[in-house]
Amino acid sequence: MQKPYELIKKNIRIKLLGDSITHGVGGSGFEQNGDPITEGFARNPFGYCWAKRFKEYMEESYGCTVINSACTGTNIEFIIRNFDALVEPEDELIICTIGTNNRHVYFHEGERPTREELGTRFFENIKKLYGMLENAGKKVIFMANIPASHANEQDGADYWRILHMEDINAIYKAASEKFGFPLISMYELFSAYCDKKGIAVDSLLCDGLHPNDKGYDVMFELLTEELRVKG
Repeated sequence: MQKPYELIKKNIRIKLLGDSITHGVGGSGFEQNGDPITEGFARNPFGYCWAKRFKEYMEESYGCTVINSACTGTNIEFIIRNFDALVEPEDELIICTIGTNNRHVYFHEGERPTREELGTRFFENIKKLYGMLENAGKKVIFMANIPASHANEQDGADYWRILHMEDINAIYKAASEKFGFPLISMYELFSAYCDKKGIAVDSLLCDGLHPNDKGYDVMFELLTEELRVKG
């Protein structure tokens, strides 16, 4: 299995895929007022987030092209369904951080699945998406997202919260071990950072889920350290 940092090269085209935490929700100035992505989503070119900092850093320091095609509120099925619109022939490396919205099932979707059933569904979709990326000739790094607050891990007004962020992290780790793709556990890195600093995870979140500006700074710093890139 290649290590994530082994896939980082100068002058490559990197595509970021994910949900709201990659799109930049919670950061100062978030707004979908950039180029269209797909299905009514647009880019967030000016909002403060880890993806924007990563784009600017990699383009300035390594001559890369970084395109953020994350779409807020989406799940892994969305990426699979919109694969041809989100993944372009020119993309060389995909960094995909998806799964936050695969924790729950809405009441209107039917009967409540078990934790095992929903976990298996997510695992199989990771396998499917990885296969699609491989078949398209893309290098890929999956990233398990940061922890959420206790309140965010509870049922909502119209959905069951069946899986938790620790489950998403564990499923990614199992899939990485089985299929051999590079994985960055931002969940573990972020948790360890908070433990080391003696701060609550919530202090880096604006609403129990999305990072505030400081939280996005921490994500950026942890990611660049994990990828071993330095200006």
